[in-house]
Amino acid sequence: MFGCIVEKIELMLIIRKMRKVVGILILGLLSVNTYSQYPFTINLNTKTLSGRMIYLNIMNNDDFIPVRRDSARIENGHHKFTGQIGQMSSIVEFSIKGSGRYNQIKSVIDSGQNNINIELVNEQYRTLQLTSDAKGSRIYEEMTNIFESKANSHRVDGLYKLPTGLITGILWDQLKALRKYPDDYGSLLYLYNIGRTGYTVDIAKGILETFDLYSPALKNSALGKKLYQDKSDLISSTFGAKIGAPARIFNVNDIEDKPFTNASFEGQNYLIVFSATWCLPCQLQLPKLKEIYQDYKDKGLKVIYFNNDADVQRWKKHVATNNLTWVNVSERMKPAVSKIQKSFGVFAIPTCLLVNKDGMIVYNSDQMDTGLDQLDAYVKKVFLH
Repeated sequence: MFGCIVEKIELMLIIRKMRKVVGILILGLLSVNTYSQYPFTINLNTKTLSGRMIYLNIMNNDDFIPVRRDSARIENGHHKFTGQIGQMSSIVEFSIKGSGRYNQIKSVIDSGQNNINIELVNEQYRTLQLTSDAKGSRIYEEMTNIFESKANSHRVDGLYKLPTGLITGILWDQLKALRKYPDDYGSLLYLYNIGRTGYTVDIAKGILETFDLYSPALKNSALGKKLYQDKSDLISSTFGAKIGAPARIFNVNDIEDKPFTNASFEGQNYLIVFSATWCLPCQLQLPKLKEIYQDYKDKGLKVIYFNNDADVQRWKKHVATNNLTWVNVSERMKPAVSKIQKSFGVFAIPTCLLVNKDGMIVYNSDQMDTGLDQLDAYVKKVFLH
């Protein structure tokens, strides 16, 4: 099965140039799918929330940001919400307010009728319990139960502290369960959700293997096409950022909003550092990076320091406060949206890449040295050759 997936990815890479020709047509088709509207009705029933306000957020399936907000006071234990969603199913969030805080519970609604029951099962903690007859909701509940069955023993003071191995195991269990629902859009929706949390190549391959079992209708949906594209790009870009691979050429604007490209550093040794002003580990690594830069800049070391954030003013203040005199660049996008960072297969920050004068990646902190303990030795080595 994986062999089939790899062949598909290789074919995708070969015809990349052809996509430029048919790009307008593809975008047009995606637009038709994306902007289709599906009417829904939520028949909300409750025995414990009459007279209270309930709030509804309907999420965008692409990034799970609310695209519609609604609220109502429940009278006589019932309220009906109606409207339209952009795809056949959508993640939703219900919440109630108390003592200045909101307590939420997530679920999935399908197009058409959704009969949902919500109860307040603990007034002190405002714990909500939800049941629904929507198939997408039942799939979402099954995935949640898989998570909680293994994660609850690692919950401390209301927060999950999960070992990496446990998280990976949970994701694989969820992928296996989703294969039982190859024809349901709610299954595709949760598969896409896993793709946003599981960034390893193995998980990406598992997602594509599961996706390969889905019906043609799901594969050809806007969300299905996006899922396939994202995971295929992740696999190809991750291999592209491995040690021994040539550094990808990119174009981005610097802190003065002037164009910059790493192609201008051809024949030189340089670091690419993916960071963010809001990232505490990034700030902890900053003194070590500045020290290495001071030690080697007279020998020709360059640094391209990416800020993974859309807050330009905070970024400029950060650069000035820390006296960062190297090349400071940013795509000026919200976290996790950066196209350049993803093109290098980087999905966690901080990550530091060392590119030698031949344009080859010779060091990747994310793959071998997250604490940058070996970086000085590698920088020294490239200047000895």
